[in-house]
Amino acid sequence: MTSGLPATRLLMDRMAIAAAAVRGRWWWLQPTMRARARQAIDAIAGPGPTTDALAREHLIHAAERNMFIRRSGMVPGIPVDGVHHLLTACAAGRGVLVSYCHLGPFAGLGVTVAEHVRGVHQVAGAWLAEPPPGVPQSLLWHRWRSMFDTAGVPLVTATGCFPVVSDLLKGGAVVVIAFDWPGSAETVFLGRPACLASGTARISHATGALVVPVMRHFRRFRARTVFGAPLDPRRHSGWRGLHDALAAQHERWILERPAALEDPRRTGAWEETATAERWGGPGAGR
Repeated sequence: MTSGLPATRLLMDRMAIAAAAVRGRWWWLQPTMRARARQAIDAIAGPGPTTDALAREHLIHAAERNMFIRRSGMVPGIPVDGVHHLLTACAAGRGVLVSYCHLGPFAGLGVTVAEHVRGVHQVAGAWLAEPPPGVPQSLLWHRWRSMFDTAGVPLVTATGCFPVVSDLLKGGAVVVIAFDWPGSAETVFLGRPACLASGTARISHATGALVVPVMRHFRRFRARTVFGAPLDPRRHSGWRGLHDALAAQHERWILERPAALEDPRRTGAWEETATAERWGGPGAGR
């Protein structure tokens, strides 16, 4: 599906992405950033002969993602593939969880979903959904909140969101939520044991809501959103079976472009426990 955006905006978007790619190549020349990128790729793809090539590409993707976050105006009107998967799931009337990983320019997926269906909510960190009262927020924060508000997408604070999201799904809502967070469910992910959060599968299993995987990537200097086929909790053996199936779908997308995955060693994710051998460990789940 094409977006039908004005040619001027498309040109400006492509120029911004191209400029970000140049910035990522410059980052590769900085020893500290080069070392961190190598650690990130070791954790994502494992060490090997292509590590440096992927590490350099990782920095380019990081620069593109940072640019995308700064330019929230790029989000509305992003073209999509597979939107029939989302529409089919919503037509079932059972509530829908839209599941994404921190892959490519993932920010603002709730806005894209709301351009095609109603009743969309997005789970977000407290820094965006519910910052401390009385603390001045940046211009970037106001832009992103304004974008979600304009799209009619309420934000749900991630911490302790299980009962809130469950109630929304029981009422037939669509909830956008990240899959790749640290947790206690040891899962074979990207070829290694990874301690992943299991909330998406558990909520789906408890409520009967369908799960629609989604990803976003840059193609020809243009962001594009891709919806996958819905996963039905009734067709899997408990939450664990659904969790593993969802992990496998996200894994397939990540392996197509591993350098585009956000660093799992970043603050707030697995940090130093993300290695080529495993992500997290006993006591590391949150």
